[in-house]
Amino acid sequence: MYGQFLNILIILVFGFYSVASFANYPLTIEHAGKKPVVIKQKPKKVVVFDLGVLDTITALDVEVTAVAKGVFPDYLAGYNTSDKAIAGSLFKPDYAKLKDIKPDLIIVGGRSRKALDKLSGIAPTIDLTVNADSFVPSVKRNVLLLGSIFDKKQQAKSLWEKLNSKILTLQAKAKSKGAGLVLFTVKDVFIAHLPGDRFGMVYDLLGIPSVGKINKQTDSKANKKQTKAQKAKHAATLTKAYIEKKPDWLFILDRGLATAGQSNIKQALTSSPFIKNSNAWQKNHVYYLNPTQWYVVTGGYTSVLNTVNDLNTLW
Repeated sequence: MYGQFLNILIILVFGFYSVASFANYPLTIEHAGKKPVVIKQKPKKVVVFDLGVLDTITALDVEVTAVAKGVFPDYLAGYNTSDKAIAGSLFKPDYAKLKDIKPDLIIVGGRSRKALDKLSGIAPTIDLTVNADSFVPSVKRNVLLLGSIFDKKQQAKSLWEKLNSKILTLQAKAKSKGAGLVLFTVKDVFIAHLPGDRFGMVYDLLGIPSVGKINKQTDSKANKKQTKAQKAKHAATLTKAYIEKKPDWLFILDRGLATAGQSNIKQALTSSPFIKNSNAWQKNHVYYLNPTQWYVVTGGYTSVLNTVNDLNTLW
């Protein structure tokens, strides 16, 4: 009888210390917002206004209470329902609905980050926007930080180690692939994206150099003085100039397919025949970035993993 009591006591004591040793609340979260946010306990009601963050949270086996309406990839389709996609849009949160939900935590990023201050008046709100200039470190930060927030540190560590190993393998392969060029289609125009541009993060992930560099000061001055039509023409001229530098690989992101479900590639190729005449195109050195996963779910764990797996197989 005494032995059984002792065993139970030991289980209770070590069970308590096991929980206590992993309890990491309150957490002070340093994020892209101006002020750190304190999370007093593990959040139960969570609202997410960034699909890349939703992607990573889902990879950690955490279910959120509500999300913004949007275009969801297949593996996040479970959130595209009338009882989950209820928080408004990425650009216009439904503040009345949020007050009804009474969330413990709200997460914004990218398109929704402008609402940070107002959302902070409803619940603790953090900004996990991915930095295009340091893409891989941003992805790592989000995976590990979300692991801490939801008491999933070990799982987050394992997920990151798996992804990082595959990224390093891909980057080693990229060393023999020459230089690349990321092309973003808007209607019938190809727009070259270089390191520092919105989708310049592709170079950081792949470890492949670009055929060119941007001059932010010169480009920003020119853009301020140009009409939309002039900007499009200027972008096409620059793209042709970069194609003439003979990139070894082209990485194409089709905005039309991401937003409207209708590809713009044929129209863009008709307007820019020099793309088809490029060395990379002739050699079939063309990789189409998944439009939804890159344009909408930017920086999400699974979206990045899928791209890395694809290119590791291709290369």
